[in-house]
Amino acid sequence: MALHIHKGLLQGFIQCMYDEGFVNDQFWQLQMMKSSRNQPDYVVRVVTSYCSSAQTLFSQLTHHINQENVDFLQVKVSARELYDKSSSVGAEHVKLACAELLVACEGHDKEYCSKALYWTKNEFAHLRRKFETLVQMERKIIDLESAP
Repeated sequence: MALHIHKGLLQGFIQCMYDEGFVNDQFWQLQMMKSSRNQPDYVVRVVTSYCSSAQTLFSQLTHHINQENVDFLQVKVSARELYDKSSSVGAEHVKLACAELLVACEGHDKEYCSKALYWTKNEFAHLRRKFETLVQMERKIIDLESAP
């Protein structure tokens, strides 16, 4: 009975994230892949890996943008990687903010890049909190499923 309740809560939580625009259809695809691959921890691993990679990319982006002479090509490479990773997990708000960062890179505008990076970090911080809750919920379900 508890397992059924927790699964319902998880589905409701994901639906709220979707309704609020934090995630898109790609995230639902990840959920479906978890079942089709028979890997209950698939989403946990993907989300954890994404958050770790994003943190590294944010450090790189911050470093590059804070240089006196910004290497916009390096900023663009890191921003594109973050955009691609965000797209692959369905992180819609982060992806949209990254798109703005890429526009700023194209314009070689340091101030615009700084603002776009701030927006992207802010969107990621909101999403990361949601993902942390999601991971806790997923792990609880995994524990319940593996209990005798």
